[in-house]
Amino acid sequence: MELGQNVIKGLKVGATLRLAAQIFTWLNTLILIRLLTPDDYGLMAMTMAFIGIFALMGDFGIGKAIIQVEELNTTQLRQAFTINIVSCLVFFSFFFSIAPYIAGFFDEPRLTILVQAVACQHLIMVFHTLPYAMASRKMLFKAREKVQFYTTLITSVVTIAMAASGLGVWSLILGHLFMRLGLTIGYNCITPCWVWPALSFRGFSKMAGFSGIATVNDVLRYFVNVSGNISIGRLLTKTDLGVFSVARNLANLPSDKIGELLNHLGLSSFAKLQNERSVAGQYLYKSVQLASLVLFPMYLGMCAISPELITLILSDKWAAAIVPFQILCLTSPFRMLSEMMATGITAIGEPGKNCRTLLLTILTLPIFFFGIQYGVEGACWAWLSINLISFAFHLKLILPAFELKSSSFLSALLPSLCSAMVMLACLLLIRDQLSSRVHEVALLFLMVLAGVLLFSATQLLFFRRQLFTTLKYLRH
Repeated sequence: MELGQNVIKGLKVGATLRLAAQIFTWLNTLILIRLLTPDDYGLMAMTMAFIGIFALMGDFGIGKAIIQVEELNTTQLRQAFTINIVSCLVFFSFFFSIAPYIAGFFDEPRLTILVQAVACQHLIMVFHTLPYAMASRKMLFKAREKVQFYTTLITSVVTIAMAASGLGVWSLILGHLFMRLGLTIGYNCITPCWVWPALSFRGFSKMAGFSGIATVNDVLRYFVNVSGNISIGRLLTKTDLGVFSVARNLANLPSDKIGELLNHLGLSSFAKLQNERSVAGQYLYKSVQLASLVLFPMYLGMCAISPELITLILSDKWAAAIVPFQILCLTSPFRMLSEMMATGITAIGEPGKNCRTLLLTILTLPIFFFGIQYGVEGACWAWLSINLISFAFHLKLILPAFELKSSSFLSALLPSLCSAMVMLACLLLIRDQLSSRVHEVALLFLMVLAGVLLFSATQLLFFRRQLFTTLKYLRH
């Protein structure tokens, strides 16, 4: 059980540091949204729409292969470093050259210099992949989260200062590059990994095969996620894309940070259990129970308070994002749970199953093109439908590899989902009764407090045994 204790300890320490970083991220994001405009966020979304795919391909999955392989030697590290250098230089040159064509696709000339600037991230990634992967492989969760925390804090301050100085979208671009550079320096401090490039690749075929499939998975998942931005940017307006992008960024903020932590823990932890599928399945089951206890109340609660939250914190200029944000809040828990399953199946050495689920999900993307005919809100409803279908694909194709049944997996989610739905219904009723009598600030405070009490009461009244069983996982 030493592995389990290390995972739980890493989760506790990592969650504490990640929560602190999350607070700064939220504050940073909210301040930036007030300082910038929908057009600024639309430009950033256009800039990242294509280049983000290749940012995932920058190391051709080498980082994940280093974490997942059972035995690792210096020769393999040198081979991995060589591939990383070549791929990063190729992608930098490629995007620097095609930037004008991306600008032409969106009919936005300003994108040329923006894309060329963001392409510089590939030069930074040359020295990022190996130390980051080794920190994860050695399960240095505390040290890694410290790097993440301090980098996030400094980047937040720098980005806000640039936005306040009137740099507009450039504050987002330069902040993104600063974050990459800070993480690279930090990971090299905790796990320096300086090796010479290799000229021979003998014995590298197994790692190359895994990294290739892992890269395909990353690209497919990113394509699914970015298809909405590309479609709205092409078929609607830059302002519509800015509204959708901000609503989705806000809805994804909590799950992305929690998910990043769980995925880092999951990849290194499940990799240790790739020859013990039933044990890995139990860890996945427990992880899902813990995650659902946070994800469902948090997101359904955010859905309930979104009118007050957005108008008070972001100002009335973002009122158009309220309904899209509410719909996307319903989407995020299922997206997060799907990614947890995907991380687990990749870590135990079967990334091909993840690839199949993503290919099936891509077949559902025409739903988005139907929804977009009804504007941003229609696109959001379509996105919710796609994520629910994708969640079902993940259940069907991935769980058997962990010796788990869909029924037992869903039963782990049911208590938190039902309690959160009761909370949401009651909060909507509270707003209906009090919105005309109570000031918005007071109403927001009352709804947050009521949400915590309602969810806790429902859990204790109807799901007490499951709640205490789930909480006990944190003590082991």
